[in-house]
Amino acid sequence: MKLGMFMHPIQDFRRGYHTLLKEDFEIITCADAVGFDEVWLGEHFALPSEPIQSPLMLFAALVPQTERIKFGSGVLCLPYQHPAIVAGQAAQFDHISEGRFLMGIGPGATPPDFEMFKITDLDRMEMLVESIDMIHGIWASDPPYEFHGKYWDFVIKDNVLPDIGVGAMGKPYQKPHPPVMIPAMSRGSGSIRLAAQRGWSCISANFVPDEVLKGHWRDYLDECKKLGKQPDPSMWKAGRTLLITETDEEARQYLRREDNAFRWYFEYIIGVTSHGGFVHMLKSDPDMPDEEVTPEYCIDTIVTAGSPKTVAKKIAEFRDETGPFETLIVSHHDWVHKDLWRRHMELTATELMPRLRAEIGWQAAAE
Repeated sequence: MKLGMFMHPIQDFRRGYHTLLKEDFEIITCADAVGFDEVWLGEHFALPSEPIQSPLMLFAALVPQTERIKFGSGVLCLPYQHPAIVAGQAAQFDHISEGRFLMGIGPGATPPDFEMFKITDLDRMEMLVESIDMIHGIWASDPPYEFHGKYWDFVIKDNVLPDIGVGAMGKPYQKPHPPVMIPAMSRGSGSIRLAAQRGWSCISANFVPDEVLKGHWRDYLDECKKLGKQPDPSMWKAGRTLLITETDEEARQYLRREDNAFRWYFEYIIGVTSHGGFVHMLKSDPDMPDEEVTPEYCIDTIVTAGSPKTVAKKIAEFRDETGPFETLIVSHHDWVHKDLWRRHMELTATELMPRLRAEIGWQAAAE
């Protein structure tokens, strides 16, 4: 079982853009040092609390500062840009990182960006599929290029000079291309079925109830059965919202604090999802009133906190009930309490994961 970290990152924008960017560098170098296998970083343009406009640019600066961690775009919002731009930049980063690139893609999820790019009323999943097909088509071919779609056209045929290297797009370091990931958040998400169809990996969101992840695995199995494919648990990454501390009591004390990082995190998530009309994603009971979805409710129902021993047992039980994911994706939170969260990262990698692997191995042997 592998360990990943998903950095939205949802940070308190009031602490300043420059401060947050410097912290993101520190967090990722720490993750690499303590033993995380992969880190995922989102792409947002008009969200100061999620202040990464280019995950690939930030990752490129971190390549020489890290040794082993893989860099996942979580995600490149394909409807925002022409496929040729994404193809060129992704291929370049794959070479810079020498294959440490995991290409997460998505349709976007933030209304201010939709408004800015004038895609609010468009079928963004249809745009995603058209875009990634063009990107892979570019990487799989040589000029002349000619791609025609509903949303984009891409042609280079009159200005191709192969003898002097004119007219060709760069190809990625990994062959035939970097692994593709797509996230799944909602009940009945079409993303998990698309992942099964395309052979992509999928990350189930960390901020949704357990029941939603159970549905994701059932849908993946169902789609594989329809396609006559063998299900591959290694392609499923499960996001969870965790706090690992030395003792259970330390975790309980932190969660009781009015200034704990989860409170800001869920205030933000609730605000964005309420505005966008999809706060139902946070509900254990889909029929509960929207006003009952509070930070306290989310902390009580979504966060798993405690010592490595306690949390390993809970995650193993969760996996047994939900499905056999092979990568645990831990969400990262605002570093306003830096010492606590740094220790959380160390404990997660060095104590939680060995215990979790042992718990799962014991369960597998007993079945």
